[in-house]
Amino acid sequence: MNDQFPQLIETVDDAPSTKNHFPIVAQLGVLAFVLTGIFGTLYVVGDNSQQPTVTQTPPPPIIEIKQQTLPPQKIEDVELRATAAYVWDVTGQRALYNKNASEPLPLASITKLMTTLLAHELIADNEAAVVSLNAIRQEGSSGLFAGEELEIKDLQELALISSSNDAAYALAASVGNLLGDNDPTNQFIAGMNIRAAELGLETLEFKSTTGLDISETEPGATGSARDVTFLMEYIITHYPDLIAPTKQAETLVYNTAGAYHEAHNTNEIVLDVPNLLGSKTGYTDLAGGNLTIAFDAGLNRPIIITVLGSTRDERFTDVLTLVKAVQESVGVQ
Repeated sequence: MNDQFPQLIETVDDAPSTKNHFPIVAQLGVLAFVLTGIFGTLYVVGDNSQQPTVTQTPPPPIIEIKQQTLPPQKIEDVELRATAAYVWDVTGQRALYNKNASEPLPLASITKLMTTLLAHELIADNEAAVVSLNAIRQEGSSGLFAGEELEIKDLQELALISSSNDAAYALAASVGNLLGDNDPTNQFIAGMNIRAAELGLETLEFKSTTGLDISETEPGATGSARDVTFLMEYIITHYPDLIAPTKQAETLVYNTAGAYHEAHNTNEIVLDVPNLLGSKTGYTDLAGGNLTIAFDAGLNRPIIITVLGSTRDERFTDVLTLVKAVQESVGVQ
């Protein structure tokens, strides 16, 4: 376990290269508008002494715009159990905290963020999927049964809220059938890796749809805390409705026959994080305890926190420690 002090990083070049900056044309337009307002009030007086004297109209008073909320400051002096951690200010596009954030580590069920994202992008939410026997055989039964039919959106909810391996496998197998004639699950996994590359998340590597360890030495997926954070950023900014169900402590998910399953959130601090936007847990023997969350620090300022390589319980206290540090940095009590 790496207990070294976190390394603070520069606020530039943290975001992927695809991030947009404020357009220079817009800046020039604002400047031209201000100059026009000032010089438009002035009259040019000629040399003819018969011209009446024209009094210049004073420019309008300068209005001072005060920022309502100061940007979060960088976080220092926090103690975490996690091997790696990353705190990202989405609005400011800068890192507030970095501890081994570039190191690829086992992801466990955080993998299901990519599983549900790819399914959401490839197939309609109201399409029905049949749960196969292979799905039921996944570790950690969530109460689904072979032959049961659920809509894609309901499998996504089960995979994200209760971290159902059955649901994630069924979801991937159903969508994988659309990708070709080979093994549907393997085709879906290939699609997950292609999508990660398209998003510029170079450390993400998927070998399963669930994140379960493949063996005692081989994890089902790996990636850095930074790339997990940017994956969460992509989801909350492009598909917030996909991750929104994870704000609930529990819910009921219905199959197409009208029967329901109870889904209990694996995020034990779901009700303790203010203005939660979404979250995903992960835990295996190889990964330890993982957790990524997004929350609003105030006045529409999303913050994403990711911890990897903690313990089953301390992943929650690690995240709460960082949430408190962010709150203190913006003066939120």
